[in-house]
Amino acid sequence: MRYSVWNPGSLEFDYYESPGDERTNAAKPAHLRQRTLGSTVDQAAWPLPAGAVPAGSGPHAVGRVSVLRSKALSGDDAGGPLSLVKAGLLAITGFVAMKVLLPKRRK
Repeated sequence: MRYSVWNPGSLEFDYYESPGDERTNAAKPAHLRQRTLGSTVDQAAWPLPAGAVPAGSGPHAVGRVSVLRSKALSGDDAGGPLSLVKAGLLAITGFVAMKVLLPKRRK
């Protein structure tokens, strides 16, 4: 199966190959969710399989348009352990900022 990932640095698609058959009429991807305003291109594109290997580049998309497996790039808003760590760090930062920036009360 061939996948195309947009490379903004070269203004071309990077091609990747992965094992598997290529179907012309694929079922709806499992990663798509109902959103109020729709999905961005990165959210709607197929995730690049873990075993995909580079196979060149070119000006046109070939196969399925994909995105690299990165939540930062795909805009995936799914939670997880990393989200809990970020929330904890944000709470600690807020507490420290409050103690340092607010003046102490005199009795």
